[in-house]
Amino acid sequence: MSFRKLHTWMLALTVMALLMPTWPVSAQNFAPPNAAPTTYIVRPGDTLFSIATRYRTTAARLAQLNGIVNPTMIYVGQSLTVPAAPNAPSASSPAATPAPAGDMVYVVQPGETLFRIALRYNTTAWNLAAYNKLDSPTMIYAGQRLMIPSGSKNSETVPALPSLVDPFVSIDIAPLPVIQGNTIAITVLASRDVTLNGTFLDWAIPFVRQGSAYYGVIGIHAMQKPGLFPMTITATDSGGRQTMMTTSIQVLAGKFWHETISVSRELQNLLAPDIVTAERDKLAGIYSVFTPQRYWSGLFTLPTKGNITSVFGSRRDYTGADFNKYHEGVDFWGTTGAPVYAPADGVVVLAQPLKIRGNALIVDHGWGVYSGFYHLSQFDVTVGQQVKQGQVVAKIGSTGLSTGSHLHWDVRIRDQNVDPLQWTRRVFP
Repeated sequence: MSFRKLHTWMLALTVMALLMPTWPVSAQNFAPPNAAPTTYIVRPGDTLFSIATRYRTTAARLAQLNGIVNPTMIYVGQSLTVPAAPNAPSASSPAATPAPAGDMVYVVQPGETLFRIALRYNTTAWNLAAYNKLDSPTMIYAGQRLMIPSGSKNSETVPALPSLVDPFVSIDIAPLPVIQGNTIAITVLASRDVTLNGTFLDWAIPFVRQGSAYYGVIGIHAMQKPGLFPMTITATDSGGRQTMMTTSIQVLAGKFWHETISVSRELQNLLAPDIVTAERDKLAGIYSVFTPQRYWSGLFTLPTKGNITSVFGSRRDYTGADFNKYHEGVDFWGTTGAPVYAPADGVVVLAQPLKIRGNALIVDHGWGVYSGFYHLSQFDVTVGQQVKQGQVVAKIGSTGLSTGSHLHWDVRIRDQNVDPLQWTRRVFP
């Protein structure tokens, strides 16, 4: 690293340290100077600032202790030297201690789940997850400090899931809160073999068993009205007995661009209602098929190396009237003939020209999850062919309703468009 870059990062670190909230310097806030340091392993979601808060120190001090030049560049699994936590529970001390506001601080013990902790304190896992800003009720670890709300605090803002009853062992819905255009996954553990089905926002949720868990994946419309909506999951055992669990899931508004698309009169004709409806119906017949086999695993990868020119969910205006449409996928810049790669394993279910989307290729990834690639100049695979992540499946072009050479990438869950880039950042389920 050059001296200039080093100076820039050190200056940024100093500024961020000055902007950090401060506490009165006392023996209760910081470990004594002679306290023996300890080691902390960076976990998913950690930042240098959150770790500093946990150990009642500053990000600047942690950076100095560990020789970190850029405070944003820490990674999962990294070993950090941290000051000894002044209030860490000892083997003889109780796991829960009073917090200043009347809440409780609970230290997670090995093997515990959020549901078990919630039962102990007469609350719900959903309340605890929201109160502690957890991304998922299952993502806790031994040694983690959780705030336990006193009394019924927070129960009005976070609708509670009723206490789990047999055969339900655990229900995980993630990520929370739900954002317009995002994907959410539901993971259910049951005490015995059951058949599961669910509903949310008038959508049926098909569940597939894999190993010991049942999984469901659903998408939220990019223009779904924000609010609180019920989700119901029903378990039916071999004797026909049904057990229903219902909770409320909050959908929040996303942040989207606004784009005005100028197209020629000839291309405007492609937006005629009869053409739009016919093509949409054709695609719905493909995207609505649910394949119980899952082909993908892990993160999706980007289907091309070009820069992103338009993101999912952008509110669009084609006619100069209003922004009553949205961009159903992600656009990438690319020259005609540039390769398109499969973002995940799957099976090709469509490879043909369409009027609006031009040369279109669709790959079924299983469990109702599909990738669509539009405006192509060439197909490199055929219908029925199995493809692997990273395999060249087509070439970029400018066919159909297109104003220039580019790739449009759709991800749909049973014909519901969702943000493809979320699949490159988060593993589902």
